[in-house]
Amino acid sequence: MIKYCRSSTSASVSSISIISESQTQDLKLNKIPAFCKEEVSFLSISKEKRMAATLRLISMVFCIMLFPTLHAVFLYSESKSSSSPIANLTLDPGKLKLTWDSSVTFPEYTCSMHVGQRFIGKKVYNKTCMFNINNAKPIHKGALFRVKAMYNHTSYSAEGRFIPQGMNGTSVENFSCVIYNISFMNCTWEAGRNAPEDTQYFLFLQYSKEEDEQECPHYIRDALGRHIACSFQDVKDISNTVYFLVNGSSNESEIQFYDEYIELYKIEKLTPPLNITVNCSEDRAECIVRWKRPQLSHVEGTADQCFEYQIDIQNKKTNVGQTSYTFQNYNVEKKYTLQIRAKGDTCLISQNWGEWSEPIEFGKDGNPDDAVLTYKTVLLLIALGTILVALVIFFLCKRYCSLKKLFSPIPQPKNKFDELFQISDKNIQKEWMDLPPTKYETEEITTVEEIK
Repeated sequence: MIKYCRSSTSASVSSISIISESQTQDLKLNKIPAFCKEEVSFLSISKEKRMAATLRLISMVFCIMLFPTLHAVFLYSESKSSSSPIANLTLDPGKLKLTWDSSVTFPEYTCSMHVGQRFIGKKVYNKTCMFNINNAKPIHKGALFRVKAMYNHTSYSAEGRFIPQGMNGTSVENFSCVIYNISFMNCTWEAGRNAPEDTQYFLFLQYSKEEDEQECPHYIRDALGRHIACSFQDVKDISNTVYFLVNGSSNESEIQFYDEYIELYKIEKLTPPLNITVNCSEDRAECIVRWKRPQLSHVEGTADQCFEYQIDIQNKKTNVGQTSYTFQNYNVEKKYTLQIRAKGDTCLISQNWGEWSEPIEFGKDGNPDDAVLTYKTVLLLIALGTILVALVIFFLCKRYCSLKKLFSPIPQPKNKFDELFQISDKNIQKEWMDLPPTKYETEEITTVEEIK
């Protein structure tokens, strides 16, 4: 495994001697590190060079103790032809600089970089190939570098595979940046889901591969003390592409790094339009709104044609492509609130909507206290009116209407059995009372017998 380290002002990965697949059988070769831009190679070197390399390793201990490291390996595989003159590829991942040796002088070389399905190629005329920051691709998921050349109608090639190391899920997640107020930038990220609690992250940016990286000057920490955000001041060259690198360190495991290329103008949050004025005409019943474009640090000239604006008047939004707008159907008795924001339509300007301007009021002036008083008065009048109408209806109904007519009882079904019983009881009582008193008479019984 080859480890990379950064300095206090640089996160550059050291120049790496690519280990061929045949040489990886030697365990000692697999453990050769390269730190702090020092190149160390134990491939076919003399005793004197080994001693010099050992001294370099001793001096590198200081570097290891001070700076967290990136972890990666770079495996070199030669051409199928064993007699390929292209050999000993060396890569500086921080600058994406590929170098090699050749026993034959080729008129030109073709070097290429493969990241997933994406491919970048270029022609060079010496044994050095550097990929420009504007077309380079992130390599935190691995990359393949290849060199080809033609000689006497024969094609030769060599390639090396860059393989990041570290436990999966330890690199930062949801990395994003935003530029605001022209030159300030905030970057945020989340700790990897599998990152140990003692993981610490470090953010670097690089404006070009010829320049050194700049480390974040102001970190923001989470509850565990880990860096989860960074604030940059005085960001320059917003029109350019910038390389971002977040690496990490932990005592428990190797931490995967994360890198990304971002066109800064695309992440800028535009400031509000300037000098907004409103001129209203009562005769024409219209208002003319004028303003100036947002302030930019990377666009010269007027650039008014590069913007699209959105005007919000009383929550009604309208998009326009110029720095003026005519508001129709203006009512002099009403009060209006206006806000404007902008986004890029063409040019190298962010196509995301920027910040809203401060609310601007125009139309009839009004006192908020008067408005509250008027509102309370209206409510009071409505309540009194409701009570008065209810009283009038009540007295009218009492005077001219019968409550029984208005609220007649609901008829109930007749119980015929009760009526029958009541009539029967009355008749029985009446008949009983009209009966004469009973007289008892003595009855004589005579028995007659026949005599024979």
